Amino acid sequence: MERSEESEHLPGGSGGVWRVRAADGETRVHRPTGPWTPAVHELLRHLAERGLDGIPAVIGIDDEGREVLSYLPGETLDPETEQPSEAALAAAARWLKRFHVAVADFTPTSDHWRQGMQPLDRSRGEIICHNDPGLYNWVVVEGEFAGMIDWDRAGPGLPLDDLAFLVWSGVPLLREIPIGEAASRIRAAAAAYGGVDGSELLDAVTHRMGLIASRWKAGIDRGDPGTLALRDSGIMARHEARVAGFAERREALRALL
Repeated sequence: MERSEESEHLPGGSGGVWRVRAADGETRVHRPTGPWTPAVHELLRHLAERGLDGIPAVIGIDDEGREVLSYLPGETLDPETEQPSEAALAAAARWLKRFHVAVADFTPTSDHWRQGMQPLDRSRGEIICHNDPGLYNWVVVEGEFAGMIDWDRAGPGLPLDDLAFLVWSGVPLLREIPIGEAASRIRAAAAAYGGVDGSELLDAVTHRMGLIASRWKAGIDRGDPGTLALRDSGIMARHEARVAGFAERREALRALL
């Protein structure tokens, strides 16, 4: 007798996701789609061809118009209450560098990303970035970094901006931790990624957090449901408070770098 699908709705992501155990026994992820989905799928297929580990595979589109991706087993962490080990943070930074190398020769056939129409500008050093490599999108297995999910907000950006977002959430810099510990973790992430020092990374964090506010505003102006949900849930207001707190700590932290 053929088994029927078992579906579980999970909050989060851009509109929530469904974890589905299919009739063949495989677990897959079904997610809402949008005009940006073809570009994201093209990106993920390119990365798979380049042999990048720790990413979901594109399987297709289901009967309800949702994208279907492979499921990456593991846990995600909450940056407000949890913290990866320094070794896991360094591993995530090394993975991010592998991603950036793998994507360097990718030229999308569509400029339509979740942030809107965004042509890739190689003249200013842009690549296609993940754009949301926060701790809540890491896949962690037994405390070790194992991959990255939620690629909906991928699009053109500067590699250093991706690294800045990763340390914002993974150090974390979005809340106060002992300043010596924060400095050690920033140095570890910078060294693992390579080619950047801690002070540069602090400046990149300031820049990247400013981009978030402008991108959210653009999403609200477009009526993007995921962005409107962020506003209505109070996440935007909390983000502004965290950025202000980081600004107060930044120069003392720089002195230790």
